[in-house]
Amino acid sequence: MSEAMEIGSRSVDSETISSKMLDALSYRCPSSATKIFKDECMQCFNTPLHPGGLFVCMKTFAGLCPKHVAEHCERTGQRALLHIQQTKLELAETEGPQDKVTKLAIDVEGGFRSTPRTETVTEYSLSVYPAIQTKIPFDKLSGDLLIACTKVATSESAQRVEQLETGVSGWDGEAKLITKHVDLPQLNNGVKVPRSGWKCQAEGCELTENLWLNLTDGAIKCGRSQYIQEGVLSKGNNHMRQHYDNTGYPLVVKLGTITKDDADVFSYDEDESVRDPNLAKHLMHFDIDLQTVEKTEKSTLELELDLNQKWEWAMCQEDGANLELAYGPALTGMINIGSSCYMNSSIQMLLEVPDFRDAFGKNSSKIFSEIEGISSHEDFNCQTAKVFSCLLSGDYSKKGSEFNGIKPTQFKRVVGRGHYEFSTSKQQDAEEYIRYFLSKVDDNTATGESSAVDAVRFKIESRFMDCASRQVRYEQREEVILSLTVPLSSVQRNEVGEDGAPLRPTISFDQCLAATLSEQMIEDFRSPVTGKVGKATLTNRIATFPDFLLIHLQKFYVTESWAVKKMDVNVKIEEVIDLEAFRGRGKQPDEVLLPEDGTNSSSSIASPHVDAAFVETLCSMGFSSAAARRAVYMTKNVGIEQASDWLMGHLGDPDINEEHPDLVAKMHSMAQNATEAASVDELTALGFTRYQAGYALMQNGNNVNAAAEWLFANLDKVPAEQNSKAGEKIRSFRDGNAKYSLVGFISHMGSSPHSGHYVVHLKKGEMWYLFNDEKVAISQNPPSALAYIYLYKRL
Repeated sequence: MSEAMEIGSRSVDSETISSKMLDALSYRCPSSATKIFKDECMQCFNTPLHPGGLFVCMKTFAGLCPKHVAEHCERTGQRALLHIQQTKLELAETEGPQDKVTKLAIDVEGGFRSTPRTETVTEYSLSVYPAIQTKIPFDKLSGDLLIACTKVATSESAQRVEQLETGVSGWDGEAKLITKHVDLPQLNNGVKVPRSGWKCQAEGCELTENLWLNLTDGAIKCGRSQYIQEGVLSKGNNHMRQHYDNTGYPLVVKLGTITKDDADVFSYDEDESVRDPNLAKHLMHFDIDLQTVEKTEKSTLELELDLNQKWEWAMCQEDGANLELAYGPALTGMINIGSSCYMNSSIQMLLEVPDFRDAFGKNSSKIFSEIEGISSHEDFNCQTAKVFSCLLSGDYSKKGSEFNGIKPTQFKRVVGRGHYEFSTSKQQDAEEYIRYFLSKVDDNTATGESSAVDAVRFKIESRFMDCASRQVRYEQREEVILSLTVPLSSVQRNEVGEDGAPLRPTISFDQCLAATLSEQMIEDFRSPVTGKVGKATLTNRIATFPDFLLIHLQKFYVTESWAVKKMDVNVKIEEVIDLEAFRGRGKQPDEVLLPEDGTNSSSSIASPHVDAAFVETLCSMGFSSAAARRAVYMTKNVGIEQASDWLMGHLGDPDINEEHPDLVAKMHSMAQNATEAASVDELTALGFTRYQAGYALMQNGNNVNAAAEWLFANLDKVPAEQNSKAGEKIRSFRDGNAKYSLVGFISHMGSSPHSGHYVVHLKKGEMWYLFNDEKVAISQNPPSALAYIYLYKRL
């Protein structure tokens, strides 16, 4: 008995459709270059595995779930749909122990993972709208329609093709650097290292564990002590570090960790655990054969993994507590797609801000209606709306469902497109990502419309005072995150555990505020009023207080060798804070402003001029010329130290390697006013605009020939010219009382921003919830002292 289906007002069975109507369907056969969206719905996260499967339009090749297919067909007039239904069958587990954890990551190879092995069975058929419940098997099709359907069924999906083209996988990207000491010079001093029985060779040190071999001279010394659990340190007197300081011999290997495949190698001048491709050769120099040694000690990574599993990871994920899983709207998890926990935690936090819920959640249907067909696949607003609306819906957060959690693969790709870090599958810094994502929201907000970022946007007021003249200047800059210094150097490790080992130091939130917003002294400043060299002060205050305040603790720092490390510290945070004492008040009646054009314009805080010598020095340190100019400009030409400190605190800014708008404006003004008329005219005669000519001259010291060569090779690097302010997007700064309540925080587990794991705790009503990728649970002990980024809501 054939199935019946409704077409218009007539009931037609599948046999009738097969013989009379299939030939009239509009469809096309995809080529090898055609993108076929058959992994998930264009507007939600339903996949072929969901009940009802997925429909692929045979004209546009857009994938739609049963909920969204009708709107697509009504809007486009398309009726031919390839239906895909998948079923997942669980396979028996293989015998043997679970693989050892080797990475500070979750749900990636080598990380913490527990996923059953499955096999997926896929069925294909044809449906004709509006009778999508009727499925026509391929053996009922023929001719070009069968060829087209078969091609869609067998072709790689758009997502798979994009993944192959970019080379992105689910790997977390945390790999050891290859040391620069591959060709390490070694002393021919006759040292032969025995296979066992080692002892630290430092005078008076009796340690027989945590010993390191210097690969230059064969010295055996102990390493530093290291936390192996809360309050417990491994044995170590740091004698190998002292040996390096005395000799300069940088490369060492930990004895007892050497195997035929690996070893724990550390480079002091690179300040990193490294990989030595010539390790076998370097060890053989001291009579150590990789093929015969046995491992007897844990490596530094293993010790760190042990600690993280036992304590920091356990605290942040609340291990040991019987957490109750939570379900429902706004309690939807985000599946880790390969070191994406930084993104997952950031988005979940921003979802707590009503402006983002309204802009991309409630407004999602409108956003999709304004984008034609498959263009939504590459559209920032559509992909953001897809994620936010589905997180809010509760459709992917149901108790007992096998389809909980969303997999934001395309969202991650679209948001990170073109960014040298966020377009990869490596672990990233959550604070940097939030800044970057907010800038994308601003960029994709239509002119004349308010941006959701306005809810967290605020102004920082900088008060600069020339101590010689007591005259002042005020400036304001836009911010979206209040980044606080963590003054760990002022904390004394005077608390000890039961065994006498020092505990992790704790400092207060107030100390972080004071360290960031207190008055800073600037030495060797030439007064634009008196012309004398003296001192100046710089004080930052908060000029406007947003509805929601994001606060970032600068727990990561850059060592002298440019390695990024994490502070081992707790910060005592308050759930309710009052920042009124840090409100910027602007110019006071008794204050005198510094002149706009001082006698020494190169030292004037308001001058857009940047000191070329400072820029050159920063460039020699490895910074881009644009970043160097930006730093010198932002620190008012006061010195290299101030500029480099500023750069260290803004390395994650998305525009750090772009010219500062004020400097671009000056370049524009130079060309417009023809201050170098002859040079500009020469370049415009070659076909460049006056703005391009002015920019190139500024880049090349007003050398016409160099500017011309630069333009021919770098024309695409000239910033876009802003002819008027009529089309500029308006930035709105809300203001109100400065009292806030904590509603969320992101925690990082691990020692580097480029490894480890992020989770976020969010307060909804009176209840705290833990969002750990796809897992959402009721929190019992929110570990706010370990947090990295906080979200406060105005009371």
